[in-house]
Amino acid sequence: GGRRRERLSAARVTGKWRRFGAVLYGESGCALARLELQEGSEKPRRGEASRRVIRLSDCLRVAEAGGEASSPRDTSAFILETKERLYLLAAPTAERGDWMQAICLLAFPGSPSRNLLLP
Repeated sequence: GGRRRERLSAARVTGKWRRFGAVLYGESGCALARLELQEGSEKPRRGEASRRVIRLSDCLRVAEAGGEASSPRDTSAFILETKERLYLLAAPTAERGDWMQAICLLAFPGSPSRNLLLP
């Protein structure tokens, strides 16, 4: 099963923030743990080009973004680094810690705080 949150945002390399709906999935018998991002707040639909899947098995670290990463109003930014890419994400300020912890629990089972970097 998945866990849906509506107000997660992600940035492109251009620095333009775009709103994404997000679903965090744990590992199951037939699927890897992953974070699925669907552009807009619509429910994700299979096969749409605006959907991105981040495999948490490829995650190297999760960290709070520095002050240079200005995020949309009432949100706080954090970094999710994979083997291939660096994602700059933002969540409502009150939820950012929950998002980071939930991602770490799935990405680094058995050592939830090892790769969670806080100031």
